[in-house]
Amino acid sequence: MVTTELRRDPITGRSVLIDLTAQPHPHDFVLEPVRLDDAPAECPFCEGREADAGPELLAWREGGPANTPGWSVRVVANRRPMLRIEGGQDRRVEGVFESRDGLGAHEVVIETPMHDQAVHRLDADRLWRVLWAWRTRLQDLKRDARFAAAVVFKNHGRAAGARLDHSHSQIAAYPIVPAALDEKVRGAGEHYGRTGRCVFCDLTAQELTDGRRTVSDTLSIIAIAPFASRVPFEAWLLPRDHAPRFEEVSDATLEAMAVILKDVMARVDWALERPAYNLVLHTAPFSGDADAGFHWHLEIIPRVTRWSGLEWGSGVPRNPVSPEEAARALRAVAIG
Repeated sequence: MVTTELRRDPITGRSVLIDLTAQPHPHDFVLEPVRLDDAPAECPFCEGREADAGPELLAWREGGPANTPGWSVRVVANRRPMLRIEGGQDRRVEGVFESRDGLGAHEVVIETPMHDQAVHRLDADRLWRVLWAWRTRLQDLKRDARFAAAVVFKNHGRAAGARLDHSHSQIAAYPIVPAALDEKVRGAGEHYGRTGRCVFCDLTAQELTDGRRTVSDTLSIIAIAPFASRVPFEAWLLPRDHAPRFEEVSDATLEAMAVILKDVMARVDWALERPAYNLVLHTAPFSGDADAGFHWHLEIIPRVTRWSGLEWGSGVPRNPVSPEEAARALRAVAIG
């Protein structure tokens, strides 16, 4: 009896090993619920401590001067940046080794003034403002000709890399197209070269027809458990229509995105008992010819498993929960 299946990611070509049994072993999971404690006195992201986070690059506020209380979303430069605006673009080559300055931008999007408010507990309008901040900052970073691409990401919980509990996401702009994005752009380009079609459009159409891996759906955005999910309960949010760049989406699309993101995140939070997770937004590089074959998309990656030597040695993730089973479980969650 076949109990596992090797699945090929239709975009990157990478393989994933899926456990088809409906009874994952308890040792397959590392469930450490994320608890948001009361705000410590030194949290730099809390309202009233604006000076500790630094001057704002962008904010949504109903009135009043910059860098004061009264905001609902605030964007600041990361105080411990991995990429810096200052730096050169020259490559340094020493034999087989190559390096360059860590040029770029590293920003923090403070998603709420409230310390203990998880992002999926924001109402849809406030979550829209977070997405608005992502879009607006991507538009601005794109104007800097030194930057080739940007990635938006969120770390929630220590297991996902978060240092602070206060809900926030980050934006990193690079002078190169980073490997994870480049791999998708190349794979999408190869599919387009073979078929003349966008692989994301083909994937979305097939998932809507199949239905087994669909988690939630609106007229403009679909949420799926990907066919080659790398981790249990991984979910992707994709636009139904062809849209390569998140910085170009309409306000209406942001509204639909806020609704479905809140819905799916609430389902994941309930099903996995408040897990740590990462969010990753991939959008097309700022320049180049990727537009015809690429879609922006948001990945939800629960951090509920750890790699063993099997995964590190092979590069093939093992997923103990099939995406079909994960989607079924997420659909079954009652959201009130």
